[in-house]
Amino acid sequence: MKISILIVVAFIFSINCFANTYRLHSGLPDFEGQHFDIDVKVNCSEGEMECDDVIYDGINKKTGARLHLKGRILTNYYSHDFRGFEFKNGNYIYTLRPDSGASNDVSQIWNLNVSLHDKIIATDQGIMH
Repeated sequence: MKISILIVVAFIFSINCFANTYRLHSGLPDFEGQHFDIDVKVNCSEGEMECDDVIYDGINKKTGARLHLKGRILTNYYSHDFRGFEFKNGNYIYTLRPDSGASNDVSQIWNLNVSLHDKIIATDQGIMH
């Protein structure tokens, strides 16, 4: 009898675990989009604008597929102003940029664009924390 109760409790617990949505971790992701959550880690000195050591850890909220990429900070060629991040995965380029829309604070609305051979094939919009 005790084993049957234990099996039922374990079964109910496992169903509850699989019913939750896919997550990167218990905290908020850096980018929380409609379709993707992404953690961005910049492994360069603070204020360094020519940084080629940026890590992308992303998860597809629908499928749970994970992606780990290495990338760089994007800056304006002339003014060296921050423009976002770029990550490459073979021929695919993942670009995270602040939305250029009306009066957007850099820490608010961002866009993720996925390109293949200079053609955008997927987009997502979300909040950068």
